[in-house]
Amino acid sequence: MVQNTLVIDNQAANPARLDIEQAIQAVATNSSDATASPTASSPPSTTYPNMWWYDTYTNTLNIRNAANTAWINVADINQSSSRYEPYNAVPIGAVNTFAMNTAPTGWLSCDGALISRTTYSNLFSVVGTIYGAGDGSTTFKMPDLRGEFVRGWDASRGVDTGRVFGSAQSDAIRNITGTLTASKPQSATGVFTVLGGQGGGADGGQSTAGLYTFDASTQVPTASENRPRSIAMLYCIKY
Repeated sequence: MVQNTLVIDNQAANPARLDIEQAIQAVATNSSDATASPTASSPPSTTYPNMWWYDTYTNTLNIRNAANTAWINVADINQSSSRYEPYNAVPIGAVNTFAMNTAPTGWLSCDGALISRTTYSNLFSVVGTIYGAGDGSTTFKMPDLRGEFVRGWDASRGVDTGRVFGSAQSDAIRNITGTLTASKPQSATGVFTVLGGQGGGADGGQSTAGLYTFDASTQVPTASENRPRSIAMLYCIKY
């Protein structure tokens, strides 16, 4: 690892050769930090438009902007797992599903946890306190998508009226109303069962008035909630 000004002075052969070798090494190593274990980021002291710099302290690959006024983060590089992750290829705050039960690198599980506003400052700048303010000063709350279905925000369309962005909603069904007149209910099929009973009728008291019970579970799968078919996967948010 080496950094170099990339300027070859007018000098004797051996020092010139050393300068050339160091300049080539700087180019070959993307002007990486000069020490193997830096204690802080150490950008090159001399910079050029569009030059590369690998920051071995933060393990990020950077390129100098065309105006030579700032560094642009190109990618995060995880040396231990040999992972290359282009910077902002997935925007901070994006939510995705994963086929494993733990969050991958760069993601957090959407489990409603309280997390640091400082450690995850980039995420906090995007999400803020939409899903909860945490302790009000040092933490904020993650969205909790465990066991939930995600619904598109109505945004004044009028399909799911009155919803605030990020708000939770309990389950419901459309109301079912009707009337039922029972006459001689000696038998019933499907979701209905006859309990029986006596009462007068238009045929001079010979009809049998009865009670029906309604039980959909005799015909269809039922549960304590309304739900479609589903597969349980892990929701995570990019930080």
